[in-house]
Amino acid sequence: MRRSGWAIVVLAALAASCSSAPAAPPFKPVVDTKTLMLALMERQADIVWESVSDTIVGNDVIEKRPQTDTEWQNVRNAAISVTEAGNLLMIVPRAQDKGWMDASVKLIEQGERMIAAVDRKDPKAVFDVGSDLYDACVNCHMHYMPAIKDLYK
Repeated sequence: MRRSGWAIVVLAALAASCSSAPAAPPFKPVVDTKTLMLALMERQADIVWESVSDTIVGNDVIEKRPQTDTEWQNVRNAAISVTEAGNLLMIVPRAQDKGWMDASVKLIEQGERMIAAVDRKDPKAVFDVGSDLYDACVNCHMHYMPAIKDLYK
């Protein structure tokens, strides 16, 4: 009876090792954080933030909203890019400390909310979540972007 018990444990261990996921691939960041922010994050975030607005001109309110499926898809693509860039921020050498990682996770969470708002084609939610997404960015910048960080010393 004891031998069969050990055999089961060994077989289970072998089966688990055979079915495990492959090792994570080595990541190779191509650009520094500042370039990533300028080339990807800023451009894509602007598409999201500029997609819904109300502008007062005299006595008129000019509403800007995505009108076509293609316009909504463009906003969605931008939201996906911003959200996935949160993962890029967690790759060494960009990753700095726990606060950085927490801020990156917050960016991803707000990005996921934005994608859901866009999927619902809900301009009010896009506007409201856009504010939360902006706050996630600014909160990180206040701690890690030297030009802004130095203003709060």
